[in-house]
Amino acid sequence: MAFCTKCGKEIEEGAKFCPSCGAAVSSNEDNYQNFSKVVVDEKISPKSKIAAGLLQIFLGSFGIGRFYTGHIGLAVAQLIVSIITCGIGGIWGFIDGIVMLCSSDFRDSDGLLMK
Repeated sequence: MAFCTKCGKEIEEGAKFCPSCGAAVSSNEDNYQNFSKVVVDEKISPKSKIAAGLLQIFLGSFGIGRFYTGHIGLAVAQLIVSIITCGIGGIWGFIDGIVMLCSSDFRDSDGLLMK
């Protein structure tokens, strides 16, 4: 198993180019070393996934958890759905909060991994 040095995606053995990003592939030994650098160098969001999930569970009908993570469009959509459905649309926010807490790779609006 080999990994792309640019995007970190798995590539087939003996491939000359990565099918995802098109980067040239070097030897297997280099791929393993560079992949570990890609994972270690990933930036982490200063925002808390737990805070976002709890905000979304308790105040999800207002989209507060999504406003916190920077997903303004989703937050406004949750707010509008809750208003139109007289609060029943708050179930969306509740479920969204649970998904946030259970997800191992939840990201904020900047694409940074939330811990």
